[in-house]
Amino acid sequence: MLVGLCLLCAGCFGHEPSLLQQAEELTRQDRIDDAINLYQEHIQTRLAVKDRPEWENPYFYLLIIGDLNLRSGRVEQALLAFNHAETEGVDRGLVSDRYRSVASWHERSGQLDLAISILIKYRDRDQLLFDSMLDRIAREKVKREDLAGATGAITLQPTPNGT
Repeated sequence: MLVGLCLLCAGCFGHEPSLLQQAEELTRQDRIDDAINLYQEHIQTRLAVKDRPEWENPYFYLLIIGDLNLRSGRVEQALLAFNHAETEGVDRGLVSDRYRSVASWHERSGQLDLAISILIKYRDRDQLLFDSMLDRIAREKVKREDLAGATGAITLQPTPNGT
C-alpha cells in the first residue's frame, strides 16, 4: 500500500517510477508476464549505462525473472534464466539457491525423480547442500515406493465361490 502510494506520488510530482519500481509493482499485482518484460527491459537499460558502478551486474535480475517463471510453473524458462544468470557472472551462491528452488518445486509437485535429476545436474555448485536435499528426497522416494509395493501386495482375490 505504502509503495503504491509512493509510486502514485512520484507520478504526481513529474517523476515516473523507474522500470524496476514498475516491475516490482506488477509483481505485487501478480502480473507476472508484464513484470518479466519490464525486468528484461531494466536489464537492457542498465547494460547500456556506460558509467554504471563496477559492482552492479544487471543480469542479477535474471534470478527474479527465473523466480517469477517458476512461480508460474514455467520450470524450463526458470532454468534458462538461472543458467543465463550464472553464465553472466551472477554470484554462484545465489544461482545455486535457485537450482535448489527448482528441485523443491518438483518435490512439492510430487515429481521426485525430476527433483533428484536437478540436484544431480547442479550438485557441483554446493555439494553439501545439494547432497542433503538429495538424501532427504531419495529417502522419501524409497518410502513411497515401499508403501506402493506394500499396497500393491495386498490385493483381494475372488474365491472360487465368487465371494
